[in-house]
Amino acid sequence: MKRVLVFCALLACVPLHGDGRPGTVVFSDGHTITGGLLLSPGKDLRIYTSDTVAVTLSLDQVKEMRIKVEKEEMRKGFYFPNPGQATQAETGDVYPVRYLSAEIVLEDGKTLAGHLLTTMLYCENDDGTQKVPLMAKITGEDKQKIDDLVYAQDIRFDSSVAATGGTEIDLTQAGISPKSKPVILAKPTLVALPATQIEGKQAWNVASDHPESVLFAVEAADGIHVAWPSTEAAPEVRKAVQEALVNMHDFYDSRTLLASTVEESDVYSLAMLKRVGSMVNGDGTPVTNGMIPWDVVVLHFDYDAEAGKVTLLNRTTLAVGRAYNNSPPPAVLKQPELLRDIRARTKP
Repeated sequence: MKRVLVFCALLACVPLHGDGRPGTVVFSDGHTITGGLLLSPGKDLRIYTSDTVAVTLSLDQVKEMRIKVEKEEMRKGFYFPNPGQATQAETGDVYPVRYLSAEIVLEDGKTLAGHLLTTMLYCENDDGTQKVPLMAKITGEDKQKIDDLVYAQDIRFDSSVAATGGTEIDLTQAGISPKSKPVILAKPTLVALPATQIEGKQAWNVASDHPESVLFAVEAADGIHVAWPSTEAAPEVRKAVQEALVNMHDFYDSRTLLASTVEESDVYSLAMLKRVGSMVNGDGTPVTNGMIPWDVVVLHFDYDAEAGKVTLLNRTTLAVGRAYNNSPPPAVLKQPELLRDIRARTKP
């Protein structure tokens, strides 16, 4: 009897198949899941728009959820060696912590910003049911890095796209012969958007009802073509971005700023990252073939004009590869005219 009761209790915690709203979840490491999205039966979303004000929402009211990094840090672990005393000692552990804020776009067009009460979202598809935790704080384990803390970065429901017909990217007149399908991003979160090629054309239907927020890049024989605005950020903004690139501690040791553009306090930057220093193979031997790993990225910063500094919010790869025998990476071609090839698609 006990085993049956436990099984029934577990069933009560698992959403029933087929009840979810069609949608897509894009995670901070770039992977995506699509399916029916739903909460546990009887549960709602709760977002704290201030320390004392909380708004409760049903999932049916939500059009999109955008999760942003508010702050991140590495912490040292402590414990109390003497019970009853306030004296602390270090454990030797060092672990990452990420603080997240949320922006919820409602079906009626209104937007709420704040912090989510920890909630479990479920995605149901042919692979089964996957849990998607929504929270305001993620704490890692000892020796993990900040980037190991993967979170749901963007959650979009399909209803709004179906109502408007979505977006189309048409490269028919651009004279580009792509090596592969474009990499398509949506501002402000820089999530990758699903796209389907239109049969017989160099054109794609994109799952977005905001063509003005779409950027894309496409690889061709002459380089990487990027649809990028012609307006350039002010010198003081570029200086802040340059400083942020210098202080960006990752695998790459060469970071070239190619362009920056500003939208209110949001700064979007295009950069080429390369590793030109020494490297080792998996067996520990030095790399001797002149290999240079490279990565073309878009970086989304928040700009604090008073402090003259930027804070990195999102980072997404447009193209990645390796150059050998000290040959250069491909050219990056910024083309404002490609933005004209992004347009709202009329629903047939």
